Amino acid sequence: MSKIEKLCEAYERFGQAIAAVPDDKVKNLCEMSMGVREFVANAQKNTPKPTPSQIAAGLEQGWRETPELIQEVGAEWRLLVFKAWRDATSLAYPEFLATEQQRLQKVIERGKIRTEAEFYRIRHEVDVLEGQSESKTELQRLYSIIDAYEAR
Repeated sequence: MSKIEKLCEAYERFGQAIAAVPDDKVKNLCEMSMGVREFVANAQKNTPKPTPSQIAAGLEQGWRETPELIQEVGAEWRLLVFKAWRDATSLAYPEFLATEQQRLQKVIERGKIRTEAEFYRIRHEVDVLEGQSESKTELQRLYSIIDAYEAR
């Protein structure tokens, strides 16, 4: 299966999983996700015609930024939407999670957030871990990294 196909499947799984959530931001995410194949088809018609790897890179960047968009979702739905994103990723494009985990580890080992994208990656991890009593130590470390970034 191509990277484009894996990403399309991830977007669609995510859109299907969040379709019933009554939040305007979630509805926007759902529409974006469910329209991914149309987006790809339209991109392939552009002049100059993008290569499949360019289309895949764009889809992957959008997928990477989706947790940032999820931050705007109402607090009562955010964890459910993050879980849907993570589930869609693990089912359709698991190698993405491995790469993202490596990026997370680099930030944690460094003990410092350098970019806004890293901030959102750490924030996403906090959202995933909150409420898990066995994750208190890890959460405290992530909170301190976030606090240092926000204080600058």
